[in-house]
Amino acid sequence: MKIAKNLYKNLYPLFFCLSLLILSGTGCKTYSLESIPYVMTGDFVMEESSADYSICGVDLFLLNKSEKEIKSLTVVFFLFDKDGEPAFECRSKISAQIEKDISAGEDCSFCMSLDNFMNSVPSDYLIVDYLYLSKIEYQDGSVWEDPYGLVAFR
Repeated sequence: MKIAKNLYKNLYPLFFCLSLLILSGTGCKTYSLESIPYVMTGDFVMEESSADYSICGVDLFLLNKSEKEIKSLTVVFFLFDKDGEPAFECRSKISAQIEKDISAGEDCSFCMSLDNFMNSVPSDYLIVDYLYLSKIEYQDGSVWEDPYGLVAFR
């Protein structure tokens, strides 16, 4: 009886802490695909006569799924060569803030120049991967953030 009482006395604090951790973990904010306020795709482009860039760019398509008008956004992505290695013509991680008005529920396509990010002209097309928005600023002053792309790639 004394052993059972000591065992209960020693396990009770452990059980209490474990229960508290489990219950507090279920209260954390969770993200579903419906809560991500955008859909986005991007393709590397490198054409000789483009008004959008001198060296190369990324054609972006963005759908604003929120009920607010976007004022600006921060686009983040990585560039790789055809073998899946980080591109040596530029730093592999590209991050740029873009001022763009996009109404609620609207989509838009635009080309983002990569000229300022390039060290040399790529000899071949590069692959855009891990494309996400790290920050969206809305016209009403509110901000949505996913600084590391954790929400977008859950």
